[in-house]
Amino acid sequence: MCTHPALRLDGTWVLHPDQVAAANEVFSPRQEDYDHAELILDAYDYYTSAAGGARGAVMLGDEMIDEASRKMALVISAKGRAAGMARSSTFTPPEA
Repeated sequence: MCTHPALRLDGTWVLHPDQVAAANEVFSPRQEDYDHAELILDAYDYYTSAAGGARGAVMLGDEMIDEASRKMALVISAKGRAAGMARSSTFTPPEA
């Protein structure tokens, strides 16, 4: 039985190795979602540190990020890492 992540399920069983690629495609985040999650994690780590001003919530582009954003990003990031994804972008702290 194959299910979809929109139904809040995280995976499925496969019967044959040829089915692994299809299951990974369905249950892995898109590259852009994985990259954005990693960007949120890096930015949040920076902005909550002393170097970043020890803030609790900040803007990342036009998006507010806070602890709730970090927790959601952790889930997407973990799924991407488990699928063997690699980042295609990085966070660069602003110049002081």
